[in-house]
Amino acid sequence: MRLQRRFIGWIALLVLVVVVLGGSGGYLWLSRSLPQISGDIRVRGISGPVTIVRDRDGVAHITGTTDADAVFGLGFVHAQERLWQMEVQRRIGHARLSEIFGATTLQTDKFLRTLGVARAARSALERLDSETLAWLEAYAAGVNAFLATNPVLPPEFLILGVQPEPWQPIDSLVWAKMMAWDLGGNWSNELMRATLIAKIGPEDAAFLMPPYTADGPLIMPAAGVVSPATAADTPHTPLKPETTRRMLDLAQELQFLNRIGDQLAGSNNWVIGGSRTASGKPLLVNDPHLANRIPSIWYLAHIQGSTINVIGATFPGLPVVVIGHNGRIAWGVTNTGPDVQDLYIERIDARNYAEYNGRREPVTLISEVITVKDSEPVTLTVRITRHGPVISDVLEDVDEPLAFRWTALDPEDTTLRGFINLNRARNWQEFVAALSDYKAPMQSFVYADVEGNIGFYAPGLVPIRRNGDGSVPVPGWTDEYEWIGYVPFAELPHIYNPPQDYIVTANNQVVGDDYPYLLGTSWAAPYRARRIIELIEQKSALTVADMRTMLGDVVSLHARELLPILREVTPNGPREAAALELLRSWDGTMAGDSAAAAIFQGYYHALLEAVFADELGEFFNETYRHRRDFAAMALRRVLLEGRQEWCDNVKTIDTTEDCATILATAFSKGLAAMATAQGEEDLTRWRWDRVHQAVFPHNPFSQVGALRGIFERRVPTGGDSFTVNFAPMRLNEGYLQYNAPSYRQIIDFADLAESRFIHTTGQSGNVLSNRYSDYLALWQQAGDIPMRFSGAVEGEQLVLQPDR
Repeated sequence: MRLQRRFIGWIALLVLVVVVLGGSGGYLWLSRSLPQISGDIRVRGISGPVTIVRDRDGVAHITGTTDADAVFGLGFVHAQERLWQMEVQRRIGHARLSEIFGATTLQTDKFLRTLGVARAARSALERLDSETLAWLEAYAAGVNAFLATNPVLPPEFLILGVQPEPWQPIDSLVWAKMMAWDLGGNWSNELMRATLIAKIGPEDAAFLMPPYTADGPLIMPAAGVVSPATAADTPHTPLKPETTRRMLDLAQELQFLNRIGDQLAGSNNWVIGGSRTASGKPLLVNDPHLANRIPSIWYLAHIQGSTINVIGATFPGLPVVVIGHNGRIAWGVTNTGPDVQDLYIERIDARNYAEYNGRREPVTLISEVITVKDSEPVTLTVRITRHGPVISDVLEDVDEPLAFRWTALDPEDTTLRGFINLNRARNWQEFVAALSDYKAPMQSFVYADVEGNIGFYAPGLVPIRRNGDGSVPVPGWTDEYEWIGYVPFAELPHIYNPPQDYIVTANNQVVGDDYPYLLGTSWAAPYRARRIIELIEQKSALTVADMRTMLGDVVSLHARELLPILREVTPNGPREAAALELLRSWDGTMAGDSAAAAIFQGYYHALLEAVFADELGEFFNETYRHRRDFAAMALRRVLLEGRQEWCDNVKTIDTTEDCATILATAFSKGLAAMATAQGEEDLTRWRWDRVHQAVFPHNPFSQVGALRGIFERRVPTGGDSFTVNFAPMRLNEGYLQYNAPSYRQIIDFADLAESRFIHTTGQSGNVLSNRYSDYLALWQQAGDIPMRFSGAVEGEQLVLQPDR
């Protein structure tokens, strides 16, 4: 509400501007903020002409004489299409949101200023090699060349009264750090586990947060090593309940309100060798699952310079293709899910000395000043111990210091150099060499090449702990739990041309217990990985069309696994009996038009509550129910592995409930909740996609009722949290979907012209553009567009001419 009131004046200003300019004339003036896509523009900073052709789908094909010129062109195009997005992203990373949004975002700024993303980016920038720095400078020059044309800025800038500053190389690095943050949220799992241990004890906490299932597929079925894992369980050092509660509240505020640190992030990728394809050549597929937003987090581009010729998905703000192919090799990326963050409980005295191994050592103090629109500046003193920033200082009512150790805060980070070399790698050896520079976030890369080879590598820094498994906060006043190094790159998980001739990753467990290092203690439930493997093994001559079908697959193996138990329920009335008949004939396909899918979802979520909420109280609704993988794997053990003691309601002391009783109660409650959500009592007329819609919020105008309908987009969807076509629900907002396959890619090495890609909304970030959301209907249907890589590309042509 504060944000909405703050915007009333800005909205009035916009209306006044349009009225003064004369209705349609005002619109015509605002439409000048759309990019120039043809003709010539003279710019400074390039050695020769840079040609930008936008094809019929809006994909930008950028050609420069040198790599620097091509990267300059990418910066220019990103600024043309996504300037507001880039402005918000760098303000997030630099913790400068409150300068334009006021006190509403102060807590976010305080946290990120304390965390020190910008400080880490500055340190990394100072240590970069000359070539990587040159790429960043060329990209920044391209952004600034666009700003130098004095363009009419997109509507957000006008409404908010913001003027963009020149782009700097550090702005690119700071957003790369924030992407690492989004893909590495283990710290909140530590707080969650500590809370559960305090509430129900370590054994039950372990039951509710299982690392994986015993029968789940591994990315590398045979680790190929014999040394046993050496990590020991971490003894629990209790925190005050208020400390863990407040810190979890902060984590969830960052996630739900500001979409920072997304716990639903994940991905699928797979690569299939020629022995399993119709063409005899590899197929490589990827669909990273990231937070929904408009504009999309991705921008599709083809970049050609002196040593690079690469097409795929780029991040506005970064000068490389993150996922794609270069004609010789292709790659796809998913989140590995390692534990690269630890919380240390510190003992800090009133004079800011920290205890360590019986001695006192000074805490580093940094003064940060946060400018706040319409308010006085806020001065923040950041404390940094040997383990990292004391992030608990963000909360004034928390008096237990918690320091944050994270690989991405290390002083050196060569990840961008890794991507530059990845963009021009020509074979497996060069691919691996490029990934040796990759530091954070750890990712699972799948690989294919024109010679028919396939592979997998999981690069990134993974700590080796002296003791413990990183699953709970540990004492920082001793060296007992220090990081003593990182897993050597050559010993990170990797495979090349495996005997099964396919590789699948879906955030599932990477290796078995014979792997000598601890990668993590929590993995995604195995259903997506298992379904992908099932679909690959169903056919012997797979095609691009098969890959498209797989990307759109909404069969839930999770539902199929539970249905035999759920169907045993005794109906309590006519509605329950009718619903049960629909479930008996249903195969677990989460189609949007399915009444049975809606029935299952209502039933399942009511059952989770019936089984676990009595033990967890408010913590169930506030936190646990949102951790879909933990909850699904725990309920699986209750229903399929005989742990029926969890069905007994601990609040009914004189009664012992069994699972049959709980199923019947949950069935009725779930149907009632779904009827309310559907607005329809006749369950045969229910549709899953009536309540399950993908929401693409705009930052910040989705928070403003008067503007939400203009800037935000929503579409009905099928699928759920465990289907290949990933469609999780944010249960604090009904069944709405705020996370999805943000990009889809199919690379065909039999004919690269048959390769396909798409992202969620559209290439433009300007709401006035016809390319603001033109991809959305196609994306909704798991459709795609061609990756036009070779030959002349038809479309509007803009040429950047050097202004000498």
